[in-house]
Amino acid sequence: MFDELQDKLGLTYLFIAHDLLVVRHISDRIAVMYLGHIVELSSAAEIYDNPLHPYSKSLLSAVPVPDPKIARSNKRIVLTGDIPSPLNAPSGCPFRTRCQYATDKCAESIPEFKEVEKDHFVACHRIAEING
Repeated sequence: MFDELQDKLGLTYLFIAHDLLVVRHISDRIAVMYLGHIVELSSAAEIYDNPLHPYSKSLLSAVPVPDPKIARSNKRIVLTGDIPSPLNAPSGCPFRTRCQYATDKCAESIPEFKEVEKDHFVACHRIAEING
């Protein structure tokens, strides 16, 4: 129904959801958010095929895969660390308390949201090192 209305009326939707299978089906572009900050933005296909931010990678590792052979070979990325309160957010990068790549710089400043590949934006101080 959403697709039909979008095509027929030329609509744009802002669809907010936690169900990543629905998000993939309905979205052309996806913004991944953590603690109220966009950490990654790109086309739906790019986010699913090439997630760059550690939080996006963790989220997508949890999406069920219908093929049992592929599902067995997928590695689930389980986040550790403290879940921050939105009322008392950590300094610097909002994801740093759960990020395995966090350094002192992550505590000092919020990372710039920048284009790291064509039409693929990420907010992470260490994005080049992580995805080397």
